[in-house]
Amino acid sequence: MLRRAVRDGRAGRSLILSGPEGIGKRRFAVALAEAVNCEHPIDGDACGKCNQCLKIAAGEHLDVITYGPDGQFIRIDKMREMSAEAQFKPFEGRRRVLIVDDADRLNAAAANSILRALEEPPESSLVILVTSRPYALLDTIRSRCQLVSFAPLSLAELESYLRANYKRPIEENRLIARLARGSIGRAVGIDIGEYLEERELLIRLVEAALVQRDGVLLVSAAEQLGRKLEREDFVRHMNTLLLLLSDLFKLKLDQPLEMLANADAVDRLGSIADQVDLESLTAWTDKIEKLLQDIARNVSRQLAMEAILLSI
Repeated sequence: MLRRAVRDGRAGRSLILSGPEGIGKRRFAVALAEAVNCEHPIDGDACGKCNQCLKIAAGEHLDVITYGPDGQFIRIDKMREMSAEAQFKPFEGRRRVLIVDDADRLNAAAANSILRALEEPPESSLVILVTSRPYALLDTIRSRCQLVSFAPLSLAELESYLRANYKRPIEENRLIARLARGSIGRAVGIDIGEYLEERELLIRLVEAALVQRDGVLLVSAAEQLGRKLEREDFVRHMNTLLLLLSDLFKLKLDQPLEMLANADAVDRLGSIADQVDLESLTAWTDKIEKLLQDIARNVSRQLAMEAILLSI
């Protein structure tokens, strides 16, 4: 759609690129900046070889500027600067492209400061807001911009990307693609060796809690997870546990194998699913999700884990 718009000179002036984290929205914004400035465009797309394209790709173009959070929020002085930059004529290209990354982290004052820039930018300027949480933007911002929504990538697309860029065994790339849930950014960040170690620990934990009913092992696991792990690592382990519980739900409901994130471990998960009921899985899932919410209040992770595991 945007390639046609660029080709016909209708690329607009204010856009919101919206979609899940790690699926290429930021790269797309830069690619769009190249397309509208390219010296030798090809059917609305950038050639990738001219001086304009090369400078934009390298982050060295005077007319393409990216703004992002400084700490928790995007500061109002940065957005005032962006609004002023939008009024200038291009220095070396056809159009100025001003990209606001993580735009959902604009506070109210910063968001209100860019309304005029979004509503009345010069024809030579293009403002692009990138966000994974469009609902967090002010209604007044959304109403002034054209929304372009990005869906998660398909499993086949992710597998193809991983095969082309990472020389791993096919099964590892396939597992990473399933775990990434449509996000190349997430896929690239997964350490598969680390994940498999975590998964083995947590499968043993699930077996001890739901099959063997081994209280001693559960207390030991609660200590290992709750006391010895840093908060960030603990949260990651809990998310892996929730993913395993989700797979057990799917097995109980006779969903197709390709619906499982951990399809490579289906034999072991299937034997667990045969011995548990949906009520136990629901109870555990609810307790883990509540624990993840309570972590912000600095609860004792070890005591919370002991309470969860022994109650089940």
